[in-house]
Amino acid sequence: MIARHFRLVAAVVAALTASACQNTKPPMQKLPEISFANLRPFQLDVGQLEIVSEFVSPGRSPHVEHLMPVSPEGAIQRWAQDRLKPMGKTGSARVVIKDARVVEVTLATDKGLSGAFKKEQEVRYDAALNVAVQILDPRGMVVGETMAQATRSRTVAEGITLNERDRVLYDISETLAKDIDQQMVQLIQNYLGRWVR
Repeated sequence: MIARHFRLVAAVVAALTASACQNTKPPMQKLPEISFANLRPFQLDVGQLEIVSEFVSPGRSPHVEHLMPVSPEGAIQRWAQDRLKPMGKTGSARVVIKDARVVEVTLATDKGLSGAFKKEQEVRYDAALNVAVQILDPRGMVVGETMAQATRSRTVAEGITLNERDRVLYDISETLAKDIDQQMVQLIQNYLGRWVR
């Protein structure tokens, strides 16, 4: 009887310990949507908007864009939808995503005894975004074009959590898209101004 009671208590303690361990995992954070809807869109004298990606992620290390909460490609697609509004009847505006890579680079850290007493930068993320905006006539011929590109690098320290890593990657995408937006404000006026209403 005592042995059976002891086994029951041991089982209950094991179950509680297991559930406590599971509950220490931080909840997945909800990151805000990247949006440019608060900015005045470019009203373009074209009939439609087309978004084309020439960038194909390898989907494996050292590339990490496929693992990001919002990839640079996803951020710039949202930028195009929010900022470029077709208001005409013919022709089209085409956004071409030429590059949207994010590469993870492992940094050298001190593996010796002194390394145990300091927190070092362990990984660097190198990101690039290259985007063209083209105006096509009704026959599909490119009659106007401008291009913007942005790069960012960010290092992270040893021992960051998954949520902290996701936040860093999210910030990279958001910053790249904002960099492209700032450049495009001037570039569209300079090179595509005749199609802006």
